[in-house]
Amino acid sequence: MELTIKDRLKRAGNAVIFPFIILLLWQILGSMGILYETILPAPTKVAKAFVEIVKDGSLAIDVWVSLKRVLIGSFFGILAGLTLGFISGLVPFVERLLQPIVDIIRQISLYAWIPLIVLWFGIGELSKDVIIARGVFIPVYINCVSGIKNIQKEYVELSKVLELNKATFLRRIVFPSASPVIFTGLRLAVGDAWTAVVAAEVLGGLTGLGYALLNAKEFLKSDRLIAVMFVIAILAAVSDLALKQIEKHAFKWKEN
Repeated sequence: MELTIKDRLKRAGNAVIFPFIILLLWQILGSMGILYETILPAPTKVAKAFVEIVKDGSLAIDVWVSLKRVLIGSFFGILAGLTLGFISGLVPFVERLLQPIVDIIRQISLYAWIPLIVLWFGIGELSKDVIIARGVFIPVYINCVSGIKNIQKEYVELSKVLELNKATFLRRIVFPSASPVIFTGLRLAVGDAWTAVVAAEVLGGLTGLGYALLNAKEFLKSDRLIAVMFVIAILAAVSDLALKQIEKHAFKWKEN
């Protein structure tokens, strides 16, 4: 059922009220000197720091560099996750071979993989792309396999009755049935990609949002550090919102 304008405004208001209260309390405590400025500066100081990094151009450079890395790393991670996920979902033998390996990779924290990835690929762009691809691969692969394996048995039986060939079975049964679950994996992967790019950029380099965080920490500029954190959160939220809109339009048939 379509929401009315009044309902949408009410939802938006509820989503804004609590964060506004937190910011207001934060500002009051900061202004009163209760919060130590070096550790947690007031929101007004964070906003001032944000304006500074916008004006000096450093934010635009860091955002562009990180965005480029996220896109490249995500592309290869999603490609690997979808390819191996579809093969594993359709061929049980392949799944039995790959699932233990994927489980081992998944159980080891991304941060634990970083030293080994750097040892293999150095500290250049390739290692950063591999780190992001590793973060993205897991949710895409798992959701892809899950989406295919959980296709309703009635659909599979119907395809056998209709004697659909392999290509038609994939196009008419597998892709439409598994796509919503796979899309959920893509949304999870986007969030993991922004986490991974920060971890990768802390390793080295002179640009990127991760480097900006590290640089702010080294010089005790907590206002700039928090400003960059908000930027990362906004970029991740916008990426997720974009995927949600694509998902909404792509799967209108499911709602109907």
